[in-house]
Formats: sequence, structure tokens, C-alpha cells
Amino acid sequence: MSFAGFVFDMIRRDKENRDLRNLRKERLDSRLDKMYKGHNNIPRNTTAEDMKKIQQQTARKEKAELNYSTKMTLIILGICILTASLLVLMFIK
Repeated sequence: MSFAGFVFDMIRRDKENRDLRNLRKERLDSRLDKMYKGHNNIPRNTTAEDMKKIQQQTARKEKAELNYSTKMTLIILGICILTASLLVLMFIK
């Protein structure tokens, strides 16, 4: 194969890759459109009382998650402090 053959092959592969990139982008766009199409998380037959109840339940769950993460952080911090103090006492003796 001559040098021109290599160049033509490279141009052909570049064109194929460009077409594949465009196809991949179109597939991604269509998938995202399907995911987010009409997706507002509120059923049409929800009343105001139901929405208030849902908001209260969500607030309770968020508060419970915050309490849990705070407790875990304090426990981990306590373990680290305890480990550090034990190491300091071991090396002082």
C-alpha cells in the first residue's frame, strides 16, 4: 500500500468515527428525552391535603437522615479521638 493508501484509510476511519460519535450523541439525547419526558413527580390526581402529607413525610425523612448522619459522624469522631489518645499513651510510656 502506498502512502496515499494510508492517508485515504486514515480519512475513511476518521469519517467512520465521526459518524459513530454523532450516532452515540443522538442515542444519548433520545435516552435523556425519554427519561425526563413529562417527569415532574406529581400525580395529576393529588389533592392539596395529600401534597401537604407528602411534604410532611419528606421533611420527617430528611430530618431522620440528618440525625443519623450526625450520630454516625460523632461516633466516628469519638473512635478517632479514642484511638489517637490510646496511641499517645502507648508511646509516652
